Amino acid sequence: MKISVTAKNYPQEVLHSEISVLVEFFAAWCAKCAMMESVVDELSEGYDGKVKICQIDIDKNKALAAEFGVGIVPTFVLFKKGKPVSAAGGILSRKVLEDMIKE
Repeated sequence: MKISVTAKNYPQEVLHSEISVLVEFFAAWCAKCAMMESVVDELSEGYDGKVKICQIDIDKNKALAAEFGVGIVPTFVLFKKGKPVSAAGGILSRKVLEDMIKE
């Protein structure tokens, strides 16, 4: 299950999560983000309960996007114990995202 993250629930969903969190910074107008939707859906189903999959709309959460220097969308950031440990941007294969998760 994908979780929509805002500034309000960001601490609870990402920083204080008991499990690793893969965050996708995206925008509704972004064609590349739309292309990644099925991969993100597959990951959310395949890693349910093991890794939290979250999405942050950069247009609705400008401060969070700025905090992570998001210059392109989609940008993926993996958090472990509330700390960002890896990041990648653009159209990525499921394998690349799974490799990020397994680090």
